Amino acid sequence: MYTEAELRVLATLKSDSSISELADELNRSVNYTSELVERVEAKGLVNTHRSGKTKRVQRSDAKAVELFDTFVQQYSHIPFPEVLDGATLRVLYYLNSPRATTDLADLVGVHRSTVHRALSPLKDRGIVYKSDGRYVINDEFEGLVGLAQEFAHLRNRTRVEAYVDSYTILWESPDEFLVQTDDVIQSDAFLTTGAERFQTFGLPLLVRQRRYYLYSESKGDISAAELCCHMLVIDDGVRTRSYCLLLLKSEDVDQDDVLALAETYGVITSVEDLLSYLDTEGKERAGRLPTWDEFSELADEYGVTV
Repeated sequence: MYTEAELRVLATLKSDSSISELADELNRSVNYTSELVERVEAKGLVNTHRSGKTKRVQRSDAKAVELFDTFVQQYSHIPFPEVLDGATLRVLYYLNSPRATTDLADLVGVHRSTVHRALSPLKDRGIVYKSDGRYVINDEFEGLVGLAQEFAHLRNRTRVEAYVDSYTILWESPDEFLVQTDDVIQSDAFLTTGAERFQTFGLPLLVRQRRYYLYSESKGDISAAELCCHMLVIDDGVRTRSYCLLLLKSEDVDQDDVLALAETYGVITSVEDLLSYLDTEGKERAGRLPTWDEFSELADEYGVTV
């Protein structure tokens, strides 16, 4: 998420410093520091401005920066730039509850050994500990989870703000996020989703002005199972649920796949309701679901066999 050098800029930076002053504090060359500041500014951690011919650097007003400063000042004996770099922040993001190494590895998308390496410096300092085979964060430092989440949020904001000014992040993780905007985003990392994406599966829906994108640097496409979860995040109403039923039925989506994704996107209860409805042909019908006759008529309109 952020490197040790980038976090060290925050820990070292005075209220307003020139590049040369910051270079002296970091014991680095001016050229290296200038390049480092450019990277840090692109990630939303600092702002730069000109004072005559001198380029000066200030912390940004992002909440993540404020939280980081609080920890650095309160625990000056802990080298936070060193212990929070690399995968550590991404692992901390998910330590809002005790988790086993395997669970953390699956959530972060890394090997179990990476989780151990990432948390080892924190464990050595009593920031995290193990209980019943699960990693737990010490109550005194539980704010680090919020810090990791704010750092991820800041990173995601800077990614989307490179393309649009007005947007809403509907769901996010350290590596991906679902965003709503009225503007077109032309980037391979932003995959079109929402109602517009249904056309990919032969289900042309009425598309409104709002556009929805999944930001992901690792995915080249969005599956039917993931699209269903996106729709439920966007709007978990009767109309959306009916369209998700069409998609699940027409694509014969694997239930384990969609349930795993539903857990990730926080829509597990809604997806379980949809699957139970389809399995029982409408006999188990939770709220915000059509009658089986209503669904059958809708399916017939789109040529989906039920």
